Amino acid sequence: MKSAIIYARYSSASQTEQSIEGQLHVCTQYAKANDLIVVDTYIDRATTGTNDNRAAFQQMLKDSGNAAWEVVLVYAIDRFGRNSVEVALNKQRLKTNGKVLISATQRTSDNLDGTKNLDGILLENVYIGIAEYYSAELSQKILRGLRESRRKGQFCGGKIPYGYYVTDKKVQVDEEKAEVVRFIFRQYAAGVYVPKIICKLNEKGLLHNGKPFLPNAIYGILRNERYLGIMRIRDEVYDNIYPQIVDADLYEKVKRKLIKNKIGSRSVKEVYLLRNKVKCGYCGNIISAECGTARNGETIRYYKCLGRKKHHNGCGKHPVRKEALEGLVLDSVIEAMQDEKTMNALIKGLMQMQDANNKEKTTLKLLLKEKKQTQTALDNIVKAIERGIMSDSTNRRLNELEQQARELDEKIAVERNKVAFLLTEDDMRRYYLTALRQEPQLLISTLVKEILLYDDKMVITYNTPLYEGSDDDRGFSFYEKTLFLPCTVPQSGETTLLPIQTVMRV
Repeated sequence: MKSAIIYARYSSASQTEQSIEGQLHVCTQYAKANDLIVVDTYIDRATTGTNDNRAAFQQMLKDSGNAAWEVVLVYAIDRFGRNSVEVALNKQRLKTNGKVLISATQRTSDNLDGTKNLDGILLENVYIGIAEYYSAELSQKILRGLRESRRKGQFCGGKIPYGYYVTDKKVQVDEEKAEVVRFIFRQYAAGVYVPKIICKLNEKGLLHNGKPFLPNAIYGILRNERYLGIMRIRDEVYDNIYPQIVDADLYEKVKRKLIKNKIGSRSVKEVYLLRNKVKCGYCGNIISAECGTARNGETIRYYKCLGRKKHHNGCGKHPVRKEALEGLVLDSVIEAMQDEKTMNALIKGLMQMQDANNKEKTTLKLLLKEKKQTQTALDNIVKAIERGIMSDSTNRRLNELEQQARELDEKIAVERNKVAFLLTEDDMRRYYLTALRQEPQLLISTLVKEILLYDDKMVITYNTPLYEGSDDDRGFSFYEKTLFLPCTVPQSGETTLLPIQTVMRV
């Protein structure tokens, strides 16, 4: 008597264990009828046969190299595989290992005694070809059906991003979570690093899938195009499945920052406030963050010109201690903000921007317009009912409109709260005067556009809000002052003082 193993498989989660039980039953009956001793079974559940990337199948192939059993018994050839190339390769592997593949329900190319079954050679290839054709055809039908459903705006499965939920195959916005998503986008766009964003979310007690937010979750949200209302599947683009949560300008701004601040491009242990802000005044290269060790073992952090670092242009710009340069820039920005004319110009520009945004209220206007249309449709339905026109479709439409009206009321309330919270000039002034030292990373990212650094001076270019008025009204002017900036040579750890002159430019 020969020994055999049974390999069984079913394709999708929609099938059940009954499929496996049926295969095992037929194979066991075949084994008894042909004097085979079944010594083991290998089973793959909810696994496609279009490729051989199956755990139990691969284990069976591996075991065939040194196992004592002689026959691989399957219910039908398509259980072994539906890819003609892979079936041929895997059959050859079994043959090399002295094993033979037999089907309990179909003729195969080999007989149990090792002889060739001539008509089985032809039939086996037909079975494999039909199985492969069936898989390809089924895949095309499924993909075609999914495309049609997506074109209708229907949700077709998959993981729902944070901020959305699904009802009746339609993706809906969870407004409470959507506001968290917008908060994350706004914070990152303003220059707040991900760890600080996570701290703020934790302070608010906000969770992601029942757990505290992690960096990967934040980056996943920031990179997810679905928040823009766009979903890409292969070469197809759908804009009618996910409602937009983040506006295009904010999304693009975050996208540019993500490209600029790639994960791993900055020290996770030390925050460099001026990263991507400083350029060498001599060669124009970026001045990057560096870290060195002095002879006494002290860790020294500093900013160094890439032109000097790479030795490709002979730049002689001295490296500058991190603490010294950041402190000098911070003091300079604070001094600039304390200048009365500068502060007045800044506040004036911000107030005009706020007023313009408040007057526009685009989202609120659209919601109010939609609410008016919904209310008109509701009134028409009610009038029809009063005239005795009542049917299942009328009742269903009435319920739909009432639900739509409730959802619109919630969204309108949220938008009204947004525009109702307006900052006064005193609020803005107090924020800029007190928060700069508390949130230096955020405000330097917002206020400072670029720093051109020399050995004896630096030129700070500020971001300023535009507003209507003459150049004289802007209130910004050049000012100069001479300080001493510590410069450190990392190899020796020695510090020298270089005079530096700061020039403000807007």
